Amino acid sequence: MSEVLPPSSQELTPKERKQGSLSSREIQTIWISRFWLGVPLLVILVGIVAGSGSLIGLAVLLVLAGFVARLWSRHALDHIIYERIIPETRAFYGEGFRVTLRLLNDKLLPVPWLEIRDSFPEGLLEDETRLSPASFPNYVYLSRSTHLSWYEQVQWTLKFDAPERGYYRLGPAQLQSGDLFGFFPVRQDEEIYDSIIVYPRLYTLPELGLPPRRPFGERKGHERIFEDPARIAGARDYRPGDPMKRIDWKASARSQNLQSKVYEPSNTPHLLIALNVHTMEHSWQGFFPDVLERLLSAAGSVARYAFEAGYSVGIAANGSYPTSDRPLRVPVGRSSDQLLKILESLAVIGPLTLVPLQTVLDREAQAFPFGATLVCVTSRMDPPLAASLLRIAGAGHAVTVLSLADQEFDSDLGTIPVFNLSSTMKSLEARHSAEAVQSPS
Repeated sequence: MSEVLPPSSQELTPKERKQGSLSSREIQTIWISRFWLGVPLLVILVGIVAGSGSLIGLAVLLVLAGFVARLWSRHALDHIIYERIIPETRAFYGEGFRVTLRLLNDKLLPVPWLEIRDSFPEGLLEDETRLSPASFPNYVYLSRSTHLSWYEQVQWTLKFDAPERGYYRLGPAQLQSGDLFGFFPVRQDEEIYDSIIVYPRLYTLPELGLPPRRPFGERKGHERIFEDPARIAGARDYRPGDPMKRIDWKASARSQNLQSKVYEPSNTPHLLIALNVHTMEHSWQGFFPDVLERLLSAAGSVARYAFEAGYSVGIAANGSYPTSDRPLRVPVGRSSDQLLKILESLAVIGPLTLVPLQTVLDREAQAFPFGATLVCVTSRMDPPLAASLLRIAGAGHAVTVLSLADQEFDSDLGTIPVFNLSSTMKSLEARHSAEAVQSPS
């Protein structure tokens, strides 16, 4: 809803309200908006007393002009459509994307002037000069001015850079217009938001120094059969050694005999990525940003490999989404958008650790199907985490550790293979930085 701005400090920017400075144009606008009717009426009264018809006629014209300008201003922002056109809302680290700002005057009444101020995160518009600090942190205002005739449309195309992984919200925006002379400005807040997600940088497994074939210990031979715990085929009598999670309590109650679930067979292997976002000894000490980004890149690279190799893949981490108080988890699956779900989770995960990774692993291990593979991505190997990984490996699961530490782990992991990716990823980052300097476009 458009609103006519009152002649008060609400028209001023926070800086102007603080400094108490007004331009001559703003002073003129305030005076006219306050006295546009009172002054002509006073002139009419003077004209009547003086018997001056020309003075009365001039005052009447001023009143009519004021009413027309006021009416024009009230409807200036009616049927004004503002939108951001974003062809691609997903990008990888270091990539660019385009956003088109579109304004449409969908009415007969022309708009003599129109200013838009849209909110964008800092760092996205490095080459843009028409920026000003926003009223909320880490955002800037982008300003554009134009005029629109009836049913006219204008648009501007902006080039954005994706400086780092994360979730970027665009908006809100503010439209301001008025009459031909700008005496009665109106403002309209556009509470429309768009979002862009920047994924972490991904690498192929050979780039990371991992074996191109069977990197996580897949065995040769005939195709193995796995059980799919998400698909229950029926029930059978309980057998000694069946885990508690397999017992079907409803079927047991009906038959008055302990029953175990029977899962449908599947040829699709399962792979779970366990991500440890804990990069320092104590969480209150903070985190190492570079190490965290390498962890996320390694986890995303493994997820892409597993998805393309035909795995049912998922991820569990001891970090969380920015607005959540639960550890991040994407259940193992094979849907067409499974990889996108994992990458989006990695794009928005924060550095705050809610629980130790071994707590997450112990909970996830209860649902591991037969033959599942676990890939742990971490920069730390504390004894409780090592013990959890050894328990999972001892239960017959294939476990691999991808280390982002600068040195070897002190904890003994037995026969669990450990691949240190730290120096390799640092070299890859240096190479990409050099390429970016040589090719700034």
